[in-house]
Amino acid sequence: MNWRQLPELLYPSPDNTSVTEKLISGLGGLVAIGLIMLASSHYLAPRDLPWVVASMGASAVLLFAVPLGPLSQPWSLVGGHLISGVIGVTVMKLVPDITIAAALAVSLAIFVMYLTRCLHPPGGATALTVVVGSESIHQLGYQYLLTPVLMNVIIMLAWALLINNLLPNRYYPNTLKSILEKNKTKIGEDTIQTSLSITRDDLRFALKEMNEFIDVSEDDLSRLFNLSATHSRRKRIGELLCSEIMTKETISAEYDTEVETLWKLMGKHQIRGIPIIDRNKKVIGIVTIADFLNQVKLGDEKVPLKQRLEKFLKRTDGNYADKPEYAGHVMTTPVTTIKEEQHILDLFPLFYQKGIHHLPVVDDENHLRGMITSKNLLAALHSDVTNTR
Repeated sequence: MNWRQLPELLYPSPDNTSVTEKLISGLGGLVAIGLIMLASSHYLAPRDLPWVVASMGASAVLLFAVPLGPLSQPWSLVGGHLISGVIGVTVMKLVPDITIAAALAVSLAIFVMYLTRCLHPPGGATALTVVVGSESIHQLGYQYLLTPVLMNVIIMLAWALLINNLLPNRYYPNTLKSILEKNKTKIGEDTIQTSLSITRDDLRFALKEMNEFIDVSEDDLSRLFNLSATHSRRKRIGELLCSEIMTKETISAEYDTEVETLWKLMGKHQIRGIPIIDRNKKVIGIVTIADFLNQVKLGDEKVPLKQRLEKFLKRTDGNYADKPEYAGHVMTTPVTTIKEEQHILDLFPLFYQKGIHHLPVVDDENHLRGMITSKNLLAALHSDVTNTR
């Protein structure tokens, strides 16, 4: 690292939260600390209030600025303060030297909070306060855990649950949204909706390998992956061309192809539309299942549709026919086509507004280059593959 990179190292990268979100976080802390000061003043002398409320101020930053972080969750808040309080009171009673007692109380609080999975930084301040506080705080002994610590924790937690769940785009605790989504969609807990094959087990393995505390929950990591993958897919979709998703090996027919042959081609290749081309492979029309049905839907309704269709498909003997015999007779024309170089975003109004299901892809001279169906489009929407065949 050279000295020119020093500002980049020291100056934090910009955050992505809105000014409104920052204002809500500040107002949430304002009300929380106001309530705690009001309640604590009934049990503590004015000179002791700053010592006790200081740790709650740190908790307010976590609960209202980063309510989804693991350090901010209910068990971290409650367990962190109460466990640290027990340790602080115990050390204060057993260790007379204030310097040793202060260091020991904070270090033990960190260790035990880690073990009990309730790591909450303000808990260290709770343990320290009872050691270095005034004589009146010392005299409270273990009552210090009830008033003011437990009382303040309850007030803080109740307000955090209320404000973080009443306001839009907020929820608390961080598991609330995933629980609601599982109940609604029945998605398994290991499902991560990304184009990558990443599961919850993979996330846990990665976090374990890092061997350090990361202030991001598994649910938040999952949402981060999902949103990133969705954004990436949307960008990719906007760059995809029709030539990249079309079926290149297209089954086609000519004007004089018999209707029976067309029907057999559809059945053999399991397709529902065949473009009709001329001798120069230029698209002049298209025949779909709908074109066949349009030929037989009217007539003697007492005759089953299957029999009417079989009669229509059977070639007429002799030189005279009273029904269409060739592809050119039943094809839809003029046919809607799309160019190879067009973006797939151009497909949406054709498929979903005009009701077209088969689009021949042509070059600038109208030569057939491929075929796009709704299946091709759906494949592009759900993956990053550039060719479905």
